Amino acid sequence: MTTTLSRVTNEVVTLRVLEATFAAVAATAGSFAYAGLSPAFVGEPAARVVTRAMPAVIVNAALDALGPLAQPTSFALALALVVAVLTVLVFATLQLEAAVDIQYLAVALTGGVVWVLAVVATGAPVAAVAASAPAAGVVGIVEVLAANDPLSVRRDRTVDRSRRATLQAGLATLSFAGLGYVVGRRRTPDSSVQYLDGGTGPPTAEQKLLTRARNGAFDLPDAPGLISEIGGFYTVDINSIDPVVDRDDWSLSITGAVSSETELEYKDLRDRDATRFYSTLRCVGEYLNDREMDTAVWTGVPVADLLDEADADDAAEYAVVRAVDDYWNTVTREALERSYIVYGMNGRVLPREHGHPVRMLVPGNWGEVNVKWISEIELTDEDRSGYWEERGWDGTGEVETVAKIWSVDRTEDGTITVGGHAYAGLQGVRAVEVSTDGGTTWTDAELSAPLEGEPHDVWRQWRHTFEPTGDSHDVVARAIDGTGTVQTESPSGPKPDGPTGWASVTVER
Repeated sequence: MTTTLSRVTNEVVTLRVLEATFAAVAATAGSFAYAGLSPAFVGEPAARVVTRAMPAVIVNAALDALGPLAQPTSFALALALVVAVLTVLVFATLQLEAAVDIQYLAVALTGGVVWVLAVVATGAPVAAVAASAPAAGVVGIVEVLAANDPLSVRRDRTVDRSRRATLQAGLATLSFAGLGYVVGRRRTPDSSVQYLDGGTGPPTAEQKLLTRARNGAFDLPDAPGLISEIGGFYTVDINSIDPVVDRDDWSLSITGAVSSETELEYKDLRDRDATRFYSTLRCVGEYLNDREMDTAVWTGVPVADLLDEADADDAAEYAVVRAVDDYWNTVTREALERSYIVYGMNGRVLPREHGHPVRMLVPGNWGEVNVKWISEIELTDEDRSGYWEERGWDGTGEVETVAKIWSVDRTEDGTITVGGHAYAGLQGVRAVEVSTDGGTTWTDAELSAPLEGEPHDVWRQWRHTFEPTGDSHDVVARAIDGTGTVQTESPSGPKPDGPTGWASVTVER
């Protein structure tokens, strides 16, 4: 008898855990269906906690092992954390209902507890209903189905909560979760943004630069032109869910070693004379021949103008740049004075994933320095560690010169054309040399014409056509910067200050 009671008790607990888990999944799916990938989604605070709390050793191990999958994995961990917390809370309400023997008490308690947690986490009471209602609904479904089961006895319903009722609720939850995903993707704030002047195309000045780049580009299969489309431009930041910042609520503070602290609003920024320029961004965490390197036409204002207005102290040799998402970085005064506060990208309003409404562009430096969602520039005489420096990286300096091999094109006449992009930061690219025999002999590649203008922080395309003489060729590429310095052959991984070496691919006939 004791063994039977123990088995029944274990079964009851297992069914309650399953019921609580289904309710937690339904709550998460309902929240996503309503809010999409926005701060009102219950997964957003958890994702933020995971990002901030993760020890540097784990972050770097994940980056090394998973590469581009590290951030989705972090987000999945955050969702698992949300489901786990909600499961515990709902299970507690089920246990309380069984103890006091009040039918449907857990339905009300689940709805209330999930709503309170969602409000505390997101600060969005209306959106919290989208989480609490599905959770309460799952518990209610099990209650009703179990109560209507002819094999169940009312006072004994805790013993026969019913495998059938729990299974049916689980199937319903899975269907709801799938629907919630589809709806939530549609509810996610759209990344497509209007043109800067609100018209049907880029403003004249931006269009001129875009046209020049388009006309000067090589047609390289599997590689972008001289300007990357916004949707294809790489994005890397610390967030699983990017901030949603209203331009009317945004402001930039210039503080620290200044005579008068300055606060700039979005309208003030747009009323200033704009600068349009080409600039390339490259991620310090990419591997040598990866594609986390892109170029756009940016629109903004020089930081130097803002520093003059704030009467920045000449002795302040550094600036700590902070963002809305709690990211920060430290740049040298020299780099700061050649930087821009930008609000436009390829003639459009800056998209959300690129820092809407405003970000900083530091020509010639690694991508991590180009702070998105910028909110403050603090002038200081201290060289403080930034977000990634505290985690063992040192990518605040100027980029390493690189030639990428991104395109291989075999023609009908038997020749092969290899090509890609080369980038050398502010020094510019003078030449690219190509070897088809693993580095024994070298040939000058054909280069696209340089995109003129300041700063000279722009990549160039290269290509080289050859006739294969064997079944395969080891193709190697190296760039030469504007000072005549050849890209270093010494190989290194991304950490701590960016990858180096010569990119190579094996090309079959």
